[in-house]
Amino acid sequence: MSDNSDVVVIGGGIFGCTMALHLIEAGAGSVRLLERDGLFQGTSAAGAGFLASWTPFESEHAVTRYGMDYYAEIQAEGNDIGLRSNGILWLDTRASSLQEISDNRGQYGESATVLDPAAIEVLTQGLVTGSGIHGGLFEPGGAQVFSPKVGAALAERLHRHPGVVESRRPVTALRTRGNRIVGVETTTGTIDCDAVVVAAGAWSNGLLSSLGIFLPTAPQITSRIITENLDLPSTLPALFLSGLIPEDPDGGTLLWVRWHDGALLWGGTYDTYPRNALVDTPMPERLDEIPYDGVRELLRVAARADIAMPVLARQSSITVKHGVPCYTPDWRALVGPVATIDGLYVLAGDNEAGLTHGPGYAKVLTDILLHGTSDLTSADDWNPNRFGDRYTTETAVIEAYLEYQKSYTATSS
Repeated sequence: MSDNSDVVVIGGGIFGCTMALHLIEAGAGSVRLLERDGLFQGTSAAGAGFLASWTPFESEHAVTRYGMDYYAEIQAEGNDIGLRSNGILWLDTRASSLQEISDNRGQYGESATVLDPAAIEVLTQGLVTGSGIHGGLFEPGGAQVFSPKVGAALAERLHRHPGVVESRRPVTALRTRGNRIVGVETTTGTIDCDAVVVAAGAWSNGLLSSLGIFLPTAPQITSRIITENLDLPSTLPALFLSGLIPEDPDGGTLLWVRWHDGALLWGGTYDTYPRNALVDTPMPERLDEIPYDGVRELLRVAARADIAMPVLARQSSITVKHGVPCYTPDWRALVGPVATIDGLYVLAGDNEAGLTHGPGYAKVLTDILLHGTSDLTSADDWNPNRFGDRYTTETAVIEAYLEYQKSYTATSS
């Protein structure tokens, strides 16, 4: 059986959903969104939900602002997506003085302000203890959403357009004729189309490999934890805690912590197993059988949080959701056409900022697909072909990413 669509989007996470919506609203013709499972059941479901400017690149600032406005519009329409503009508070327990904190202000954005311990206690209503820190940096522009609620709101928008979303319809292959996309194969038949957008996250390279295409992205397992209801205030800013294990050269795993329905929603980018377990290996269909070793590492670090945030150290019940964000060698996403196949586009490489940047990337790629350029910002920095054939394995991508991270940290300090 064969049917037709002007554009097929593959992937039902934040990238795929916002891409399909932008295409529809821009008048791109008939659009089909294909998802192997249900919408927002992969990595996007495990998102921390922070909205902030995460990188120093000017082009990213434009998509950050666009994303902030996009979520504000969704909330204003009456969709509860858990949007709260409480700012972000950065704390490093290794800092020995307010002066040291102030000296590091540059890497957190121009609007970050230095707070002394007393001000931090007031801001957090005593949940962060001033006696255990020398101060922190507060970014007032940061916000948060709850990713499953975002997924529900985007699904509702998509379902206003009958026939667009096809869940439980896995794509098995991309069809080409010569060097041009002509359709996709699925488990229930072929869809002929003029353009395909691959936005399948960590599963994207599996779809593209039969065409000899390797996207320079690499999957890294991370985990989101939600505690029992702790009756915490909804005004709590999102927090980033580092330096909780001073005997570690890097101060231990960075933890991110935020309020969620009276509980704490938190996690961190652990370096222990199974962080790299999916690098250069076939992706599993689902993420529900990932080992919990990394969660044990996070709990070990959280147990040391008594010095700054005792409530984090004293949680008694948790639920866990795993995700697999994908990193690129230079922290920039891959957004645009693939050079070797006409009609093939990719939206990949979230660098763990997919919720922040997803709507803006979708806007830019929709503009490119329809007009060749975007009025939001230049997409040159995200050209999927910018690395040439420099990277051929996910291991090489991770090595480059870590080296880039090291050099950026050194120049920002």
